[in-house]
Amino acid sequence: MTHSRRTRRLAMIAACAAAALAIGGLTTGPSIGDAPAAAATAAPATPIAGDEVTAADGARLPIAAVNPPSRLAGMVAVYTPAFGATTRTNPYGGEAVLRPGADGTWVVERVCTVLAACADPTWTPGDNAIPADGIVLSVSPGGTPDVRAWLRDHVRAGDALRIGPVISRTATTTLDATDPTAETNPPGVDGTGACYPGCRGAEQLVQYTPASGRATTGTNDFGFEVTVQGDVVTGAGGNNREIPADGFVLSGHGSRGTWLQTNAVVGATIEIDGSTVSATVDERTAIFGADRALAEATGRIDAAVDSCLAFPADAADDAAAESATLLGDARTAAESGDAASAVELATSARAAAELAAYRTAESRVAEGRATWVRPEETTPEGIERSLDRIDAAGFNMIFLETIYQGYTIFPSDAATAAGVARQRPSMVGFDPLQVWIDGARERGIEVHPWIHTFFVGSDQTGGVGPVLSVHPEWAAIQRKDVGKDGLHPSIAEPGYYFLDAAIPEARAYVQSLLAELMTDYDIDGVHLDYIRYPVSLPWETAGYSYSDFSRDAFADAHGADPYTLTPDSPLWKTWIDWRIANVTSFVGEVRELQQEIAPDLALSAAVFADPVDGLDKKFQNWGDWVDRGYVDVLTGMSFGTSGTSVARDTGVMRERVGESEYLYTATYGPFRGSTPTTVLEQIRAVNAAGSDGTGLFAYNQLSDEQATALTEGAHRTKAMAPHSDPMAAAALGLGSLRMSLDAAVAGDCVTPDTADKLAHRLDKALHAIDGGDADKVARELGRAAALLGSAAGSGAAAWAERADRDLAMYSRWIGTAAKVG
Repeated sequence: MTHSRRTRRLAMIAACAAAALAIGGLTTGPSIGDAPAAAATAAPATPIAGDEVTAADGARLPIAAVNPPSRLAGMVAVYTPAFGATTRTNPYGGEAVLRPGADGTWVVERVCTVLAACADPTWTPGDNAIPADGIVLSVSPGGTPDVRAWLRDHVRAGDALRIGPVISRTATTTLDATDPTAETNPPGVDGTGACYPGCRGAEQLVQYTPASGRATTGTNDFGFEVTVQGDVVTGAGGNNREIPADGFVLSGHGSRGTWLQTNAVVGATIEIDGSTVSATVDERTAIFGADRALAEATGRIDAAVDSCLAFPADAADDAAAESATLLGDARTAAESGDAASAVELATSARAAAELAAYRTAESRVAEGRATWVRPEETTPEGIERSLDRIDAAGFNMIFLETIYQGYTIFPSDAATAAGVARQRPSMVGFDPLQVWIDGARERGIEVHPWIHTFFVGSDQTGGVGPVLSVHPEWAAIQRKDVGKDGLHPSIAEPGYYFLDAAIPEARAYVQSLLAELMTDYDIDGVHLDYIRYPVSLPWETAGYSYSDFSRDAFADAHGADPYTLTPDSPLWKTWIDWRIANVTSFVGEVRELQQEIAPDLALSAAVFADPVDGLDKKFQNWGDWVDRGYVDVLTGMSFGTSGTSVARDTGVMRERVGESEYLYTATYGPFRGSTPTTVLEQIRAVNAAGSDGTGLFAYNQLSDEQATALTEGAHRTKAMAPHSDPMAAAALGLGSLRMSLDAAVAGDCVTPDTADKLAHRLDKALHAIDGGDADKVARELGRAAALLGSAAGSGAAAWAERADRDLAMYSRWIGTAAKVG
């Protein structure tokens, strides 16, 4: 290896220490996508969700999403170069490829929909290449009215389109139910006769009023909701919203939630006439939204100051002042009848207010900041550009998708030896993994190859994939496919093909790839994903794996063919436990391999946050892995849309793993297209719930607006990931807390006497860290935590809560270091 991991850690410590020294006057990093002024004025602004497209003939269409991972029915989306090389959409919609034109317009290079023959036979209605300097406007089937027809009828090659804020529009849809019950809303009832959460069914739009007697809607995370008061949308976001006494909540599942997110924005006017719902957006909406955003930002600035949070207060105040000025100008324009100027000014006012709010986010000097990255770049230059953006967004870890869909991104001798394709075809000719490692190293970012352990193929990307095409005998077999010829994909995870975790040759093959990675590359860890069986409910059809090998092996051990078992059989639990043991033993073998080849590497796993869900459906017992010391880091996958839901998942995981494990909760804001505010709120929530950091899924869907929120907010200071050197990370955090005491006294968050005592304990703890005395560090941190109860002052409670959380976290890291040592 050309670089020592210890040397890299020392370099990171030095960089983080420099950041900690500046904690009283933090500076922000570069804006994402910075460009020279001339280029910025020449090119049109990057579209955002909520903008609308205006065709050359004046027809308009609202944009629902930017870079969505997939299009919902009837969705209008824009794909930018940040998404990847192509849109990866199906051929049943329509797309227009756009490049920058004059005066902020977008010129149509080509357009094609499935509804008519394309003007050029080489043009396609889906999966178009995204120009490096352009975008793709993409529409999907299934909506009412059909947005594909809009694209066909109003857009021609050579046209100049405008994309920008909405001035005035009204959208309508149909309400499915009001205050639903099992009796009044059959689609909201499951097969047992019980209501789904909130009695809201799939693809339904539901109204909840105070007459329901509910305090909240009771819905789950799989939708979007808005609060309406006085016919105006006053709040929007995730699930289980409070029902106001003077209004109601509209709740949509699936594409109906997308309709709300697109049309019922904060400030929109809502009218319900029978079952018809109308949402009107105009200059009043823009002004209302900006006013709310400014009030939120001002409140956050005041709360941050009151609680003595280290944040760039002057920069936040400046942005808030700019917002107030712009908002005043917007009101003046509206009063004079200039709606277009009012919308433009109010939109700018809202952006400035949101920037002010981002700057109030806590930014810790020691925590994990991971992101999952699919490497779609096919040149070293492309990789360097992506690394620049990842670095600017403040991440310190990359889970780099290195073995996926059965292919390796690096040229693999192990794959060649097994008769499998040597490398992903699009990457043949160079070694992307090495380029990623070298570039990340220069930026102080860790690289952890992300491995699709048992998932090896998909019907969407070439069927069974390169492994099972050569070794079909290694396949996991679904119960319904027993006795059938050929291989068949999962029905619970549609189109997916898996290896059977019980088959020794399949296990050995995956381990040979991991050994190659650990031996040949100077990586920082290995990240195991799909380390489980496929979803195996309902058991009668989707149950896995009933391969000949698994059936014979279980029968040899327990005297029964598992295919004959049902949940009522005496051996059913034994069959479940047998499959759980196959996964757990594999993780144990990987741990043994890692300890033998590369003991300094961190072994991490992406797991389902709910341990019961992981066991019942996928036979993934990550709690047992923790108990056995098989993994160093868990990234619990929390799919919720709100801070509350991801905090709940984090709490469940923290309670199960106790103090012995690094936990970086995985949140899905980029993947879901969440607002930047929601992304920061979820980071805030998981930190408060005891996570040692956050993983954002995924970089490929990270919008420029979300990245800016990270750069200006939660990631504005450089941070060290604790798993790499827990003692050094704890020292950084304690040093930061120690240096903040004077400001906390000045801000009346802690008394001078308590601050002096805390400083004494923190100094002793830091001295003990220098001496490597983990037991003494733990004692001193315990004594420091005991002092927090005596803190006094207007912001004392919030300040003490943060300090107590951090002291507990640093104690946990010290304990982990002592255990390893």
